[in-house]
Amino acid sequence: MSKAQDFNLLTGYQPGLIGRTAALHGRAYVEKWKFWKFFECKVASELSMFMECYDEEISCIWSLEKDGEFYGTITLDGSHAEKDGAHLRWFILHEEAKGKGLGKLLLKSVVDFAKTKGYESIYLWTLAGLEPAGQLYRHFGFTLEESKLDTQWGVEVQEEKLRLKL
Repeated sequence: MSKAQDFNLLTGYQPGLIGRTAALHGRAYVEKWKFWKFFECKVASELSMFMECYDEEISCIWSLEKDGEFYGTITLDGSHAEKDGAHLRWFILHEEAKGKGLGKLLLKSVVDFAKTKGYESIYLWTLAGLEPAGQLYRHFGFTLEESKLDTQWGVEVQEEKLRLKL
């Protein structure tokens, strides 16, 4: 069984990152949540727009790779940090990467980056029942700020806005 130290943590844009991130989200969310092509397209288009304006002085994207294969990613978008807080986005791990401490490594990278930039808070939108990610967020000190039923993904889900005050 591979350990966290067997994976490489990369920062910034990597070739194939947008497509691999969209594909991983598409596969992960179709089974449990029944999010179809609209969701994968939204991930791909929004991540593409983010990468077009990517400024490593205020934002960062991290990815995990092992032997040239993609195993996960997380992004901190600081473009509106002064007004709304920094936005944690596109956090996902391949099934084979779960349970190895990699989610904790990625989330710690986000929090450390935000602290070095002096951001007051980090927020994210997630789904109620999306565990163990929810446990990880709570472990880092994120608290529930807002909860609402929504159908933007084609099915009704309970969305939750979490925030970590730094």
